[in-house]
Amino acid sequence: MPKHSGYVDEAYLKAAAELLCSFKQRTYERMQIHSGDSVLDVGCGAGADTIPLQSLVGPFGRVVGVDYDREMLSHARVGAETSGYGEHLLHICSDAMNLPMLSNIFDSCRSERLFQHLIYPNLVLGEMLRVTKPGGQVVVLDTDHGTWSVDTPYKDIERRITRFKSENFGNNGYAGRQLYRLFRQAGLKEVSCEIVSGYFTDYELARFMFMLDEVEPAVVKAGVVSEEELALWRTSLEAAAREGYFFCSESMVLAVGKK
Repeated sequence: MPKHSGYVDEAYLKAAAELLCSFKQRTYERMQIHSGDSVLDVGCGAGADTIPLQSLVGPFGRVVGVDYDREMLSHARVGAETSGYGEHLLHICSDAMNLPMLSNIFDSCRSERLFQHLIYPNLVLGEMLRVTKPGGQVVVLDTDHGTWSVDTPYKDIERRITRFKSENFGNNGYAGRQLYRLFRQAGLKEVSCEIVSGYFTDYELARFMFMLDEVEPAVVKAGVVSEEELALWRTSLEAAAREGYFFCSESMVLAVGKK
């Protein structure tokens, strides 16, 4: 399968899962899961959430994970077997715009950091809504990459890099800010949003998580910043890291609605 700009591998997803653990737990809470429930995780990747969800629904519940990446799903299936949930967990390869399921079968449905990669997020949300039972919760957590900020004296360079990253790494870098509108337009009831934010003081970890080794050459190639400007930017970040005051942050939006 060809990898789009902004594609991340299993190692990246594992690191992100560790960093976002508390945010993930909050999505589970907002799903209002009960023992015996049937729940769906759209864009499940390597299965970081399907196993915890299975522990919540219990032995009489059912968790289904859907993803388009067969390589990721192979990792998810291995994880399910290793955890002892192999008989309960189901991981399906499918396009999220055309879920291979009947309508009104899940008690709740979630998606995390998928919408930032979607060209048609409204269609995926529509499918999530279709397969959820009336009265069920639909929960989406996604990033607004336009909120990414770095403490640097070169604010104009930082803003140009942020905009380029938001608009060129993934198909929908402003996904977080769109969720409230998408939920209302889809007809979901009792729509609410929460802002969840994180920050980094570890420069090398931030470079990895924000893919700066890919972003920086791309902004120069696109003419967004010059080689000289990039050198100034890098020097300022390295100095901040060396002196112990490097800082960057980004926000996500958690949207919840009832069918």
